[in-house]
Amino acid sequence: MSYPQPSQVTAIGEARESSRRARLAPAASPRPGLSADALRYHFLAERLNEVVFHLDRQGHFTFLSPAWTSLTGVSVESALGQSLMQRVHPEDQKDVQRLLESIAARVQASFRLEVRLLTSQGTQWVELAAFSSPTGQGELLGTLTDITERRQLQARLQQADRLATLGMLVPGFAHEMNNPLAFMAANLDYLLTSMGQASAAGAPSSEVAAWREAVEEIIEGSERLRRTLGHLRGFRPEPGQGPVDVNLLLDTVGQLVSSVLRSRGRLVRDHGARSLVPGGGGSLRQALLNLVLHAVLSLPDDGEDPESHEVRIVTRDDGQGHVVIEVHDTGPGLAPELLPHVFEPLFPAGDGHASGPALSVSRDIVRELGGDIEVMSSRGRGTTFRVTLPGVS
Repeated sequence: MSYPQPSQVTAIGEARESSRRARLAPAASPRPGLSADALRYHFLAERLNEVVFHLDRQGHFTFLSPAWTSLTGVSVESALGQSLMQRVHPEDQKDVQRLLESIAARVQASFRLEVRLLTSQGTQWVELAAFSSPTGQGELLGTLTDITERRQLQARLQQADRLATLGMLVPGFAHEMNNPLAFMAANLDYLLTSMGQASAAGAPSSEVAAWREAVEEIIEGSERLRRTLGHLRGFRPEPGQGPVDVNLLLDTVGQLVSSVLRSRGRLVRDHGARSLVPGGGGSLRQALLNLVLHAVLSLPDDGEDPESHEVRIVTRDDGQGHVVIEVHDTGPGLAPELLPHVFEPLFPAGDGHASGPALSVSRDIVRELGGDIEVMSSRGRGTTFRVTLPGVS
């Protein structure tokens, strides 16, 4: 048997190494003229599921990764040179423009925002993340991440939470409606009987006065029913774009929980000056109702001394353009190990009830409105939820 000579071994090794390098080396660059760093940037950007983009100082696309076509159904070539704002839903353009201008003015270096994008298939929800370019020339780098499924899940959670909340409130509503209906029916029966008796003789003035009083009670009862049904209709989704008075919204929430709270404690309102926040009254009502109802259900339902417990709702201006809403309760409080999990969709609140998705839904709604929410609690000292929303002057 013959063995290769050392020189042959060396030659074979060099050939194999050359072949290995060839396999690992990138293919000839389809983008001649780019530096090695730029090639690495393009290589990575073109393989991510998220859309990577670059905007010039005027906000026009100068680079889009191939994921753009998968997301929007629009070719990269046709989108290059277009303005980002052309692809943003008209109702979201104001917020995007404000944040872009904030970066251009160097007030902030980055932002993340959930917006709707106009695509060939319709409207698509994305998370827009934008960062000031390190070149300092006013350019922007960023990503677009498809969050449509997440938004759909949030919508389903909100609907489920809305139905669950109604399930807890309906018994109280039934009681509230039965009382006025009972005395309305009794007074109507009285009127019919009295009017039948009066038909055979002239009606004395005292009878007329009694009839008038009965009619007034019927009107009062029907008005109470109208208000109660109006609160129920408030559970319909309402996009609402105009400013919302938080104090008026909380008054409605207080009326909604009144029947549940009656055997547990009292409601204390500590409202500051008239507080306006951006639109979304229907969804904000749901978020605040969840927080207040959670506070109400944390109070003991033993009926012994309801006046010793309370749910306190505070509104104030923080002096920095924000409206602060605080919901305090005098319940048993939450254990420290539970606090990090409060806003999870299936948070087990304990103490006789589970909040389900309610607190998670409240957090999502508050964030959608550009606000923030936090919780503070300790055993034996109750719980406080604090919501901070951008104010409207």
